[in-house]
Amino acid sequence: MYIPKTNYYLKHVAATEPTLISLQLKFEGHRVVLSTGEKVLPAKWNFDTQRAIGKEYTDLNYWLDKIEVEVKSIFRNLNIDGIAPTAAIVLDALKEKIDNTPSKPEPIQEKVTLFSFIEKYIEEVKVVRKQETIKAHKTTLNHLKNYAALYNKKVDFDTIDMSFYYAFTDYIGKDLGNSKNTIAKHIKTLKTFMREATERGLNTNLAFQSRNFKKVAEVVDKIYLTQEEIERIYRLDLSATRTKELARDLFIVSCYTGLRFSDFIKIKREHIREGKFYIQTTKTEQQVVIPIASIVKEILKKRNYSLECKISNQKMNKYLKEIGAMAKIDDPVIITKTEGGKRVQKGFKKYELISAHCGRRSFATNAYKENIPAISIMKITGHTSEKTFLGYIRISQEENADLLKGYNFFN
Repeated sequence: MYIPKTNYYLKHVAATEPTLISLQLKFEGHRVVLSTGEKVLPAKWNFDTQRAIGKEYTDLNYWLDKIEVEVKSIFRNLNIDGIAPTAAIVLDALKEKIDNTPSKPEPIQEKVTLFSFIEKYIEEVKVVRKQETIKAHKTTLNHLKNYAALYNKKVDFDTIDMSFYYAFTDYIGKDLGNSKNTIAKHIKTLKTFMREATERGLNTNLAFQSRNFKKVAEVVDKIYLTQEEIERIYRLDLSATRTKELARDLFIVSCYTGLRFSDFIKIKREHIREGKFYIQTTKTEQQVVIPIASIVKEILKKRNYSLECKISNQKMNKYLKEIGAMAKIDDPVIITKTEGGKRVQKGFKKYELISAHCGRRSFATNAYKENIPAISIMKITGHTSEKTFLGYIRISQEENADLLKGYNFFN
């Protein structure tokens, strides 16, 4: 019994785009030519083996193998039935076989795991989410992978339950020595991943929606500067160090506008109209309108009404601590927070805790102490939740009592 070799050839061998693959059979003076319906880039075709090159063509090569098997089967069956093969008979039989066989085998669906989903999700949202958010997503993913590797634990959609919650938060807190607020951020991010996977139909485990599967944050003592301390910083002569003087001026602006670092380093003349700043904030993309305080007007005038600069947040924080020390803002401060699962207290001199964000906190607190309505301050800070806003207010019990003394109720 003679079974001809199945030969495949390309329609256009010099093409720079995918071209059709045809098969050819030659037997006993007959010739059969038939298109496979598939295409391949000539540069990806091995003319010796007559197969495509590369993993991306696995399904294509499987299909070519399948056709070759069908050719052999056709000739065997014709021989068994005692029928002499002709081009017409073989072509009809081959077309029937090909038509009744899927043009491509069903691809084996790779199982979507929690980690593979998160990686894909991060790539998808890169163009719409801020860089800080993407960085936070990647950090949480790395912690999940490290936890799984360290404890040889399976971490997937079906294992995210309360047992995982307690073990993972212990790992982040006790093993890595992180604060409660850091743990809370990672749990919040994980819940974002799980919620998104659930909405896409990839996850059916809803344990993450349990009331106990929650981010447990804590209020950490953070400082603000009083009006007197801010003025003390402003009066310093820093003209000998231009970068330090710039850091000081930017900080003062933050103390009287409540703007974040990402916003006050971009202030230009075009943001100033009729004694007010008109700024669309970077983080929330809200439009805020802020009256320009007299001290800020002095800084703007000195800097030709432009604060736009390329100083880094880290560099500015370093300068601010040095400036705070020069201004003798050295009252002792005790900070209490949870680290590694334990409540710890650490002592600092106040200037050691000054940062760029301290200006925003000082603005909110000092404005609040001046009895400016919270809703008016929130219009400037951009807070939409009073609970979040009140987290910025840093006044001691004594300061609160002094404020209350101004009300008729206590007089």
